[in-house]
Amino acid sequence: MDILDIVLTPEGFIAIPVAAAVCVLATQWLKSYLKEWRFTSLLALGITIVIELAALAASDIGAPPAVWFSAVWAGVVGASLATFGYESLNNLMGLAGVGPRK
Repeated sequence: MDILDIVLTPEGFIAIPVAAAVCVLATQWLKSYLKEWRFTSLLALGITIVIELAALAASDIGAPPAVWFSAVWAGVVGASLATFGYESLNNLMGLAGVGPRK
């Protein structure tokens, strides 16, 4: 499986790194439109989980409960990594005296 299969097929979306990338993209889009909204990260989590479940529904994997759980969990873990990574970088930049939290 090459990188295009991961990005362009539904089966490739059911993975934590892809979920993290989806969440980063969703968060950046939301932050550009909803500048000071408190619930941006929560909405990005919801979007990530919906995209993971849509990928599972469109895939040929099948639908036992364990696979649905895997898709939801990949969305939660991926969104958590993206959110906490983003917040950590902002906090470190603030400590260095640059960025929005200086």
